[in-house]
Formats: sequence, structure tokens, C-alpha cells
Amino acid sequence: MVSGISNFSVVYNPVATKYSESVLRHLISSFEGMGLTLHRCEKSEYPGHVIPLLRELDPESDVIVTLGGDGTANEAVKAFNGMEAQHCLYAHISAGTTNDMAMNFGLSRKHPHKSIDILTSSCREGTIDSLIVNGEPVCYVSAFGYVAPIPYLTRNGFKKVLGHAAYVLSALPIILRKPQMVPIRYESAEKSGEMETCLALITSTRGVGGTTLYPHADLDNGKMDVFFLKKVGAGDVVKMFPKYINNTIDLKDMTDLGEVFSTDRLTIRFTGEYPKYDPDHDGNKSAFTLEEAGGVLEYSMGRKIRMLLPDREN
Repeated sequence: MVSGISNFSVVYNPVATKYSESVLRHLISSFEGMGLTLHRCEKSEYPGHVIPLLRELDPESDVIVTLGGDGTANEAVKAFNGMEAQHCLYAHISAGTTNDMAMNFGLSRKHPHKSIDILTSSCREGTIDSLIVNGEPVCYVSAFGYVAPIPYLTRNGFKKVLGHAAYVLSALPIILRKPQMVPIRYESAEKSGEMETCLALITSTRGVGGTTLYPHADLDNGKMDVFFLKKVGAGDVVKMFPKYINNTIDLKDMTDLGEVFSTDRLTIRFTGEYPKYDPDHDGNKSAFTLEEAGGVLEYSMGRKIRMLLPDREN
């Protein structure tokens, strides 16, 4: 048990795929079982609502727990980055579709009840990194290229009914098209160069879209992981497919497929045509479009988020 905490607040997203009143009741009773008093329980009522709720709750809460998907956790990270100082410890119980943050926090991706039990049985204080992209805080991933628009093109209603299959169905029209090669110039202290890439992933995470990418990633080392994918042939797909099926991909070992490195700062300049897609589909909106960014992306490390984490990982 972490010392010096006596109360907790909960912010939940009622439209998250795996949310239920049963999960919410179990969360509250489990944290009360730790000897903590419930201060407030608030519902997120619209996209972005988590941000003002956490800013309001932080000064008066020792622990804030969010219950929802990866988007809920992303809003929380934006809230903490916008504060002068973070007072509370933050915990997140994944109840969405892909639940990438559960991998990062050592909790269950599929079972919110199990995550609650793991966290409340034995926990510790820790920190995790966050990213800043063109001045905008990002929880764990920034991407452009081949399959990057899939989260924006997947309707919320489909996710609620179909779960991860909704992403697969939304991805099919994109996957069947020939990948667009994007010419870029990138600069960092560790590596600089020019190349064409069909997919760029800049992350502080162990996985994206429910797929493990960096199983051994250190999420508290003050660095982001960078992967620029070169054009992939049929042989590469055949080689990667079993790893995808078994969820054993480790991009650190795939230097033959592109540029792979870690850094604390990165600048990407688009030297030709860059990917264009509509980020406003179904009410979803990215932090900015590449047009708004002027064809330049500036990455740096954001605030280290103070976390309540499990002593053991799922």
C-alpha cells in the first residue's frame, strides 16, 4: 500500500466498450477495501470532458482513477501536462476496445475486473513518460502513413458492438490499397537522414492497436521509440505474419525493415506529398492535421505522469 493517500476519485466513460455498472461498482468497492474514501465519482459526458474534470479533481484527490478506453487515458495525460503540478497519483482501468494502456500499466487488456483486482491487491507509486507533438501532449503514440488513419475511420458504434473486429473491418479498404511512400527528412541527436517511409510510429508504449510492438520497452527512460517502415514486400509480410498472429513482434529486432531508434527529441520534415485523410470522421478529431502543422512535426518528451501501478504485472 502506498503511504500518504486517504481518498480517491473516479472518472468513467460510459460509452467505453467494456464499461458496465458492475465494473464501476467493483472499482469503487475495491479501492474502498484499500482503506480509501471515495471523494467524487464523475461521468465523462463528451469527448475531451476528462480534461477539465481531472483539473478540477486533482487538487482535492490523492488518487484519480479513470475507467475507459485508450482515448480516456490520452485525455488524462493531456490534463496532467497542462497542470502547473500534479498532486494526485493517477491510475487507469482499461475498458475500451484495444486497451493498449493496459499493456503499459501491467494490467489486463480484456478483463476490467481482473485489472482492478491486480491493482488493488498490491500497488506502488511510479512514473511513465508522455510525448509532446507540436506542443500538444500525446499519451503514447503518434503515427502517420499506411494504417495510421484506422482509429479515426472506425465508428464508435461499431467498436461498441464488434470490438476489435471493427478496426479490422475499417482497415480492409486501406490494407488492400498500395501503400503511399512519404518522403521525409528526420533529425535527432541519435540519428538523422532522408528516406521514403510508408508508415511512421513514434511511441512511448509497448503496443498499438492491441498488437505488441516493443514488449521490453522502458516507459520511464525519458525517450520515445521511433520506427520508420520502408516499402514492405510479399516476403516480409510472410515472415511477419506468424509473429503478428502470435503477438510476438518486437520492432527493436526489425532493423532490416526500416529505421529503428530511440531519442528524446525528433524533427520530421515532409519533403514531398504527405498523407491526407479526413480526421473528422464520426466526430473523431486528431490534435492537428499535417496541413496545420505546415509539414513539420516536432517531438519532445512531456511531463512524467505520477502513477499508481501494480507491484506485479499481468
